[in-house]
Amino acid sequence: MAATTGALKLDIKVMGVVGAAHFLSHLYQLALPGLIPLIHAQEGMSFAALGFLSSVMFAVSGVFQAPAGFVVDRIGARTVLVGGLALEAGAIALLGFADSYPVMVLLAALAGLGNSIFHPADYSILSATVSDDRIGRAYSMHGIGGFGGYAVAPVLMLALGASIGWRAALTTVGIAGLVAAFLIHTQRADLRSGAADQPNAATAVKFDFATDVRSLFQAPVVLCFLFFMLISMGQVGMMTLGPSALIATLGVPLSIANGAVSALLAGVVIGVLIGGVIADRHDRHDLVTAVCVIIVAAFYFVVPFTGLHGMAILVTFAVFGVFYGITGPARDMVVRSISTVDSRGKVFGFTYSGLDFGTAVVAVLYGGLVDSGHAGWVFVLMAIFMVLAVASILASQFLARRAIASR
Repeated sequence: MAATTGALKLDIKVMGVVGAAHFLSHLYQLALPGLIPLIHAQEGMSFAALGFLSSVMFAVSGVFQAPAGFVVDRIGARTVLVGGLALEAGAIALLGFADSYPVMVLLAALAGLGNSIFHPADYSILSATVSDDRIGRAYSMHGIGGFGGYAVAPVLMLALGASIGWRAALTTVGIAGLVAAFLIHTQRADLRSGAADQPNAATAVKFDFATDVRSLFQAPVVLCFLFFMLISMGQVGMMTLGPSALIATLGVPLSIANGAVSALLAGVVIGVLIGGVIADRHDRHDLVTAVCVIIVAAFYFVVPFTGLHGMAILVTFAVFGVFYGITGPARDMVVRSISTVDSRGKVFGFTYSGLDFGTAVVAVLYGGLVDSGHAGWVFVLMAIFMVLAVASILASQFLARRAIASR
């Protein structure tokens, strides 16, 4: 009984520490986008130029996620997690002092580099530390941390920007992240990430770079990468230029537009909690993901034609956020099913890099659509990308099951 209680306490502690880091990672992803309307009004920068800053951050994060996974598998996730958080938080803090657009681009790139480590490090720690019978709920809590960061960011950054200015707002949240990195460092003894963290790791794990790279280009892994790229083009687009698109399409005030994103993500948090229980009790995670994503895609397709205003927007976005949230733990379990213990950092890093690549593409695309007066197409394209994402994850699991059956 004592051992069981101790394991539960450790699981909860690790979920909390990793979830807090993931919360900050996602908050920083939207820290700048949440201030785009203010920066546009005060500095005269175009929406496309400001969207490009987000594209740089997500592109760099996407490029370096797979390499970060290799580093995690080789030296362990603990140092990588603390270092990445400190780098991202520091870059966000310095953005408040940037005196030119090129400096802002450079700092956005550094923030993206720091952000690249979270998925391979977080999932490696959770998979190696948390008990198997709670792993679905561990992924659920991880997702809640991330989506919670997304939910808080638009409202928090707008409130801080309005009260102390956009520069001070960025510096404030950046300093908070540096403090958090130090606190996580003090808890490193309870964080494991597999063989790389064991005393005899140097001899216990053999690394073959060529073999490791080839393992990332197996069809199920590549299709999971495409799933995350396409789902981000549909969903994360809402987080970046979605508020501006809502303002242009439905004529809602800025507070409602940003509130819609927060309502959506609040719903996602509830959905992720439900999804964690479903993930631990059912094994067709691809079907759970597919059904819920299709429902959300249909909603986005009709948004420009609804005429929603005020509270109706907030409630509707919250409801469909629940459906999207259910997919979080399910899709994590899909990736886990196609990886091994010693390749988890690489596989999670590579597949989840699709999120950043997808966002990098659509940030400029959606910004251009808003600038050109075609904001309604933002929602139509989001729906199309999400339908394509469903096809990718179903194909990934079909091929993975077929490969297992043929062995």
